[in-house]
Amino acid sequence: MKPINILGAGLAGLALGNALQRDGIPVTLYEAGSLPRHRVCGEFICGRGGDALHALGLGDSLAGAHAHTSTVWYTSGRKVLERTLPKPAIGLSRYTLDKRLAATFKAAGGQLELNQRKKFPQQKAGVVHCFGRKATRSQWIGLKLHCQSLPTEADLELHLGSGGYVGLSKVENERVNVCALFKQLPGLKAKREDWLPRYLEHCGMHYMAERLRAADVLPESHSGVAGVEFSRIPADAVNSIHLGDAYSVIPPFTGNGMSIALEAAELAYPTLRAYASGSLDWAAATRTVNAAQHKTFDARLRTARWLHPLMHSSGGQRTLGTLAKAHLLPFSLLYSLTH
Repeated sequence: MKPINILGAGLAGLALGNALQRDGIPVTLYEAGSLPRHRVCGEFICGRGGDALHALGLGDSLAGAHAHTSTVWYTSGRKVLERTLPKPAIGLSRYTLDKRLAATFKAAGGQLELNQRKKFPQQKAGVVHCFGRKATRSQWIGLKLHCQSLPTEADLELHLGSGGYVGLSKVENERVNVCALFKQLPGLKAKREDWLPRYLEHCGMHYMAERLRAADVLPESHSGVAGVEFSRIPADAVNSIHLGDAYSVIPPFTGNGMSIALEAAELAYPTLRAYASGSLDWAAATRTVNAAQHKTFDARLRTARWLHPLMHSSGGQRTLGTLAKAHLLPFSLLYSLTH
């Protein structure tokens, strides 16, 4: 069997590495950071992500996850939408899921090289790029933390403010993941634990800032990321394989980022298994995987890119709120287009 090298031990890299290693294909996973660690992530698997994990033989990694069935949306502190999700979703922290997948990979004999920013030629055969979000010039900053036993109105809350939004997602062990996206404030000076409340206040979500200040926040869960570009559609002509966030980053309001990473691993797995066994050359493998990703993900990315300005602009929020209050917002249709 030909070896596979995977750059990045995020969800796509870990899930793919597990599936290939289980088949006796030697896999080395290179991760620039440590594992497990808290990451800026909605920690909400909707769409086909859970099905993809089960298809890859990794369904046990979802043990103890919270089952999401309900959502509520707020604009300017006013509830404008309350719905049952078209399909139940999964709430599980990245810390827990990464830890489980890494342990399973190592138990299968996989090589996990942490704190290793390994570089290969871009088009080298047998190398799969699964690193996280590429740093770029961007107006956005993402912030995240966990609260213990924070009361919520639904499994998933979405709060829209002026220049940003925040989602609350129930995860395992009675915890709530609070993950937000804001337009950056370069002049903001605050302690790490005050960043999220300060941004919430700047966006007019004072009620959310007070809610967090009164909550039991887990200090080690604070994390942030800046310089993120959303919904970039990769070029058709590429000679390498990029999965998950390395392919493209869908805006977080969709809650579909984790699912896309897991689906990408499921899509790539049979083709890379064929390459490792010698029945497919690398050029054909890259064409096959990239064509499958374009077919599966590009419509979601385009829809999310079109909707994203509505989620953070005051005019767009008023439109969404008005339609939702009048029961004219096609929630199920929008959900299906972004999942």
